[in-house]
Amino acid sequence: MSAGLIVLTALVVPYLALLLLIAFGMRWPTPPTPALRRWPSVDVVVAARDEATRLPATLASLRALDYPGVLRVIVVDDRSSDGTADVVRAARRSDPRLTLVRVRRPSRRMAPKVHAVAAGVRAGSGEVVLTTDADCVVDPGWARAMVTPFADPHVVWTLGSVTTRGPGAARGFRERFEAIDWLSLMLVSRSLARLGWTLASSANAQAYRRSAFDAAGGFGLAGRAPSGDEDLLAQRLGRLPRARTVFVDDPAARVITASMPSWRALLDQRRRWVSRYQHVEQYHRGFWIGITLLGAQSLALSLATLSLPLAPGAAAAVLGLWGAKLAIEVPGMRAGVRLLGRPDLVGGVLGWALVHPLFIAVALVGSLLRPAAWRAHAASRGHASLRGHASLRGPTAIPPGYRGRLWRARWRRWRRRASARA
Repeated sequence: MSAGLIVLTALVVPYLALLLLIAFGMRWPTPPTPALRRWPSVDVVVAARDEATRLPATLASLRALDYPGVLRVIVVDDRSSDGTADVVRAARRSDPRLTLVRVRRPSRRMAPKVHAVAAGVRAGSGEVVLTTDADCVVDPGWARAMVTPFADPHVVWTLGSVTTRGPGAARGFRERFEAIDWLSLMLVSRSLARLGWTLASSANAQAYRRSAFDAAGGFGLAGRAPSGDEDLLAQRLGRLPRARTVFVDDPAARVITASMPSWRALLDQRRRWVSRYQHVEQYHRGFWIGITLLGAQSLALSLATLSLPLAPGAAAAVLGLWGAKLAIEVPGMRAGVRLLGRPDLVGGVLGWALVHPLFIAVALVGSLLRPAAWRAHAASRGHASLRGHASLRGPTAIPPGYRGRLWRARWRRWRRRASARA
């Protein structure tokens, strides 16, 4: 076996083991949830930047929420240049539960999206914080479904399912591919949560206790990274003693996010997502290993497949690895999309599984060649108060001193542990 096939096998086989772990987690039982004696107060935080076009649909769905307790919707306008604030003001005239918060200057301590979410959290006082994005539509029972698991005092975080298009609405291969890809991420989050690992989340459909957020010290240094408001915050709260995360299977917890209009737009979105994983300092080690394994095996499998005309002798090994991958991935995903209430997508799973490695490989290479930024980062580059900070120029827009402060904090923590052992 050539060195290339050895490397390919060394990447694909652990990935197959990861797939089996996810499939195992899909069937892992969760403890029963006790009855909720009192509905806690809720703040729904929505960070928006230049979302005047898509925000009305989001606000309409939030205004239709059927929640028995006290609920406020806090929309944070993060330095928008369009009529985002006007949209919120207009909606507030008919629903006093809406609150507008304006962010007028970028933060030197937080990434822009995290800074906007933090402003919304500070503006509220609800016992539970729910977040979604300004391009999402939620079910009327969304808040009720997301809050119910907090009847267990150890639950600090809940997750809902996210996908594009509603059941039966996906048309054409691209739309089905995107919807299935979202569900693949949700299945990973669901399985990890059931196995007791709080590693991944989505800002489109998540909720956490304010008391847990405060106990963890808020966003902390994780606020300096682009995904500090979702994956990193989830991992931060997951480290609290006896903390539990629940993935909510109730269909009412499902959130529909806007679909990308083209393959290029979809790849650009995923390139932005992959770019944030280059800031590895804060991520849980197991989470980052899994992300790296997904990208590396996708790239290696794609290159090996495209190289088969030049190396026909490797066809049996490469196709064998493909067969093993599909034998685990396709039945697992078909069961998964049914589990998440999308049987209409079962027929598209095979096509998704065949294209997915190349799709991830292209997004990975694109993120390395041209790292992308969160949309909210754009305005911070030329802000007068930030001129002269090299780390706030360019696409990543990470606040100054992020890596240096993080490693100093880790060094101090290591020294404390070493002193305690001594």
